[in-house]
Amino acid sequence: MIRAFIPRLMRICFSIIWLCLLFGSSNAYAQEKEKQEIEIIQAEKLRFTDRNDVKTYLLSGAVILQQGKTTLYCDSAYLFPAWNLASAFGHVHINQSDSVHAYGDSATYDGNARIARLYQNVRLTDRAMILTTDFLTYDMENRIGIYTDGGELRNQEAVLTSDRGYYYSISQDAFFRGDVRLKHPQYRLEADTLQYNTGTEVAWFHGPTTIYNENSTVYCEDGYYETISGIAVFNEHVQMDNPPQELQADSIFYNRETGLGKAFGNIFFRDTSQHILQYSEVALYDEVNGVITSTERSMAGYILDNDTLFIAGDTIRIVQDSLNGNTMYAYPNVRMYKEVFQGVCDSLYYSDADSIIRLFGMPLLWSDSTQFSGDTIQMQLEANTLREMYFYSNAMIVNEDDSLIYNQIKGRQITGYFQDGDLYKVSVRGNGESIYFGKDEQDRYLGVNQAVCSDIDLYIRENQFRRISFRELPEATFSPMQQIDPASFRLDGFRWAMDLRPTGRDDLFRETISDDQAGEEETPSMDRSSQKDG
Repeated sequence: MIRAFIPRLMRICFSIIWLCLLFGSSNAYAQEKEKQEIEIIQAEKLRFTDRNDVKTYLLSGAVILQQGKTTLYCDSAYLFPAWNLASAFGHVHINQSDSVHAYGDSATYDGNARIARLYQNVRLTDRAMILTTDFLTYDMENRIGIYTDGGELRNQEAVLTSDRGYYYSISQDAFFRGDVRLKHPQYRLEADTLQYNTGTEVAWFHGPTTIYNENSTVYCEDGYYETISGIAVFNEHVQMDNPPQELQADSIFYNRETGLGKAFGNIFFRDTSQHILQYSEVALYDEVNGVITSTERSMAGYILDNDTLFIAGDTIRIVQDSLNGNTMYAYPNVRMYKEVFQGVCDSLYYSDADSIIRLFGMPLLWSDSTQFSGDTIQMQLEANTLREMYFYSNAMIVNEDDSLIYNQIKGRQITGYFQDGDLYKVSVRGNGESIYFGKDEQDRYLGVNQAVCSDIDLYIRENQFRRISFRELPEATFSPMQQIDPASFRLDGFRWAMDLRPTGRDDLFRETISDDQAGEEETPSMDRSSQKDG
């Protein structure tokens, strides 16, 4: 998302440079501190009056007045020598050092304060841009330019409008305030206040700001862009939209030169095309290598079977390949939650290439009252639906049928089959062993059946073990319930770890126990003779 949007944003920020041209060239003018009289250079007609000891010149016809490097042209004017003040009317044109030209229907020029005010149909231009407004004030002494009745700036294809505009030449800050709109054929910007410093070449966004591109939008309420370093920072309720992707954060940092981006606080990323959600407090983006790394309460979500599978870990890293395929790594303390199943492991790996979620490091999965374990677990997805689960090496399934009564099955490899999100069949291939508590038609326990068979199939209905099938003749022993202690029937490696099971999204950030702690909590294995004697 950032990769697609930021280059366009950079062009937007570069375009802001020309905004400072409104009064930027005033730096070339030496500040004329000495008071100079406004001189009459030309007029077709001149009249002189002296009322109340106030001398006034009435000028008309191709009037030209001058003070230092400032020249004023108009159709007619009043000149008040005592106040060093001129009022100009008709086709007013003020030129400073033959560089900046200002036009208006009328104007007043205070030669002592060195302030020019232009009224109606005002146009200010240099060789690069044109400003139009109905009222413009320019303080030549303090080098401050202001328009307050709305203005429009044009530079080639770009147009900026705002209710008010200010330029402070000494601090080199330009402000555009109130309904600020920047339009260009390739983008547009809407802001409350836009600030630019011509010295540092830094642009600031103040208040709600939205930047639109052809396919992307960014919103923030505070931020800045450094044109020299290429660093962009967006703060406060930041949202980037680049359909089908959306990114939200408290703040986003991006360095154009290095291609590195960072997001902080309440980060939320969504890709509707791939049904992916991602949450975290800190995220790093490497544009060059196409890597996003999330830390601090990082969590990813995948839409599966019309529900969301949430995966949390200390670190979640997503790598994008040249074909726009994604590979996800989560580690350590990985926890998973979906309404129909939950899990924990040390690390997790997922690739779009084969749509398989791989769990490593003492992985455990739960579905209803059943626990699954193995040295490695794989979850096969198809069209955003869980189809199969594979449990490799030391694979075991434990079903809690009642208090202290556990149906158990283990083998070299176990495969679980899902339909409409529900587990309906389990197949054991190699070194199969089982402990199964049988019931009568009234759901009363009859006894326990212990069996050893290479290949075993187990059928599940309503999340309960309902039938067990042995592909070959098993070595089996049946013990009536009245002769046994159900708590003593455990297969080697039995471990019931329901305390680790995530109970909801809010429980995903609870740290899993270490391998050593897990070993201490395992129920001691029992040999076959002790089970039979029980």
